[in-house]
Amino acid sequence: MDSAWNLDFSYRYFRQMARAIKANFESRLVSEVPRILDKIARPTVVLRHDMDVSPKRALRMAEIENEFGIRATYMVMTRPLLYSVEDKSSRDMLQQLINMGHEVGLHFDLDDNQRHRGHGIGSVEAKTYSACKQLESIIGQPVLSLSFHNPMPQFLRGPLTICGRVNAYSRELMAWYVSDSKGCWRDGEPLPKLLSPDKSLLQLLVHPIWWGDKHMLPEDRLQDFFDGETKGQSTEYIKQFDAVLANVLPSIRRKGLQN
Repeated sequence: MDSAWNLDFSYRYFRQMARAIKANFESRLVSEVPRILDKIARPTVVLRHDMDVSPKRALRMAEIENEFGIRATYMVMTRPLLYSVEDKSSRDMLQQLINMGHEVGLHFDLDDNQRHRGHGIGSVEAKTYSACKQLESIIGQPVLSLSFHNPMPQFLRGPLTICGRVNAYSRELMAWYVSDSKGCWRDGEPLPKLLSPDKSLLQLLVHPIWWGDKHMLPEDRLQDFFDGETKGQSTEYIKQFDAVLANVLPSIRRKGLQN
């Protein structure tokens, strides 16, 4: 029986999740995992966010977590298609995340050559290291953790560290892994798991793009984001943004997606 669940992606529900985390877990950053693995005394959650699309959506989620005194790890791309980490607005938002006690890590996207040729972890370490150094120059502090965007199978349940940074897809962090990928919790509703944890270390991956003031299905949320980002723009800009959005999130087809 299919247990996938996507009935509430509102900030109201996320606050319920945050309240459950605060009551039932110790909260840790991805970078802190190596030093706590052998001394976990109570259920521990590593809350992670991959910033694939919008720094503004990520900041809103960080503010909610801050209300509950919860720290999270925000994974940021250095060459994203829909925002620029070099822009002052993005830099300011990243600094706000850091000021709230959150961690900024690297969200690394393999290029087409690496993905199609099926390179292993060792062959991409140099590029991963370079991207970490670029992000460090932007945020002004060390980057201590990383995750992969659309990871290939050989990267899943890999080593605990890659080029000296903690790997969010390591075996240790994937033992109990719950994610809202594609705007759906494939393992069922998350709140009951947070209210009654039955394992010691949970990695909870939440993508800010799927959340908002009211619940929407993923295709409607994507449409709402598209409408907001393209309002008042030229036809050419709208077409380009449409194509880029389809490339970043190819598995979700919003209404009106160009064919």
